[in-house]
Amino acid sequence: MQSLDTLLRPRSVAVVGASDDASKHGHRVLKNLIGGGYEGRIYPVNPNAQTVLGLKSYASLGAIPERVDLAVIIIPASLVLDTVREAIDAGVGSLVIITAGFGETGENGRRIQAEIAELCNRANIPMVGPNCMGICNFPAKLTAVFNDLKSAPGTVSFISQSGTYGVTTLNYGLKMGIDFNTFVSSGNEAVTQFSDYLEHLGNDPDTRVIMGYIESLRDGARFARIAREVTKRKPVVVMKFGRTRKGSLAAASHTGALTGTHAVYSSVFRQCGVIEVTRTHDLLNVALALSVQPPMHGNRVAIIGASGGFAVAATDYLEEHGLEVPTFSEELQQRIRREADTRAYASLQNPIDLAADFRSAPLLTCVEIALKQACIDGAIAALPASPYPPLEETIRGLEHMQTESGKPVAICFYARPEGVETIQAMTHSLPVYGSPEDVGQVMACLSQYGAYLARCGA
Repeated sequence: MQSLDTLLRPRSVAVVGASDDASKHGHRVLKNLIGGGYEGRIYPVNPNAQTVLGLKSYASLGAIPERVDLAVIIIPASLVLDTVREAIDAGVGSLVIITAGFGETGENGRRIQAEIAELCNRANIPMVGPNCMGICNFPAKLTAVFNDLKSAPGTVSFISQSGTYGVTTLNYGLKMGIDFNTFVSSGNEAVTQFSDYLEHLGNDPDTRVIMGYIESLRDGARFARIAREVTKRKPVVVMKFGRTRKGSLAAASHTGALTGTHAVYSSVFRQCGVIEVTRTHDLLNVALALSVQPPMHGNRVAIIGASGGFAVAATDYLEEHGLEVPTFSEELQQRIRREADTRAYASLQNPIDLAADFRSAPLLTCVEIALKQACIDGAIAALPASPYPPLEETIRGLEHMQTESGKPVAICFYARPEGVETIQAMTHSLPVYGSPEDVGQVMACLSQYGAYLARCGA
């Protein structure tokens, strides 16, 4: 694999097509690099301007007084091939070609894209795109995209074969409280492909979880080989689009790549320990959980909350996903009743229904006792509607119990739509969800990953 260091941690960036015209993508990319606080050297390239956004502009890549690590190309498609040749002659370390109009457009576009790929491969230069939205490395303050993306440095990295969908998903994740590390909009993948980014991020000590949006994989065998190694060290969560015949045709027209049957992809994912989800919010929900919680070493879950309806719904969803909600013995139920000081009519068999008891202490005691049981591998704490927001002591208590037990704990709050965001802001170590379906899916994936690690001895 080509080293991706100059691509994702460049010391200098040139923007080919930089402009003072706010309607141009080249303006937006340059503005985001400056506004994001990128600490390396930035070189606008525009032969028709002396300065762009206050920075000295250069007529060409060859006119820049140093060898640039990364060139971001945002110019008409007809000029890109010659610019790639110029970049290679100037010793540029890596390329991002945002410009569209290549393999996705037809025979002529595929021919030009193939020429670009041949040039980059011969020069051993990594290249993102063409037809992409760009890249981000948030710890390095690198936002080489034409969208306004801002994230505190985090541990979740995201590879997306769709630009707009990827950026939108990333923005939703930021709203959920996920902090991202690296974002790559891989586009047509003429040179550097999904598997290359996966391998790099698998070795990146700052990345804890890898998310992927996949439409097609050109080299399935290589992907499988890399994924098997990466998933032993960190979880990989993907959505595969183009699952139906019509969707597969749409995916082919989007990036110009060939696609295969979804059943084949799903089989490969399972064998390699890759967690596959089919809904966008599941991709984010599961990545959030895996970024802050350990995998679940088993499939037995305790449910504790003040609503019987939630308890029933969560139990159904967990069991539909192959998880168990073990019934507690009569002896344990009596112990819980004594130590937690529950109401006489609370149901304590698991799921534990505290029956509209909104006190913090009984909830915390029930969670603590449940997590200490050998028959429990993880817990869901459903917070009551009142008080709102929850007491700090409730959140801190749940965090402490999770840390002490080493078992995953997830919070569910379904009393009001804005509640998830509010409660997530109160904790950076427990994931928060708004429905039994969401939290059930997450626990199932935590169990799936734990089982995979056990099978491969990781």
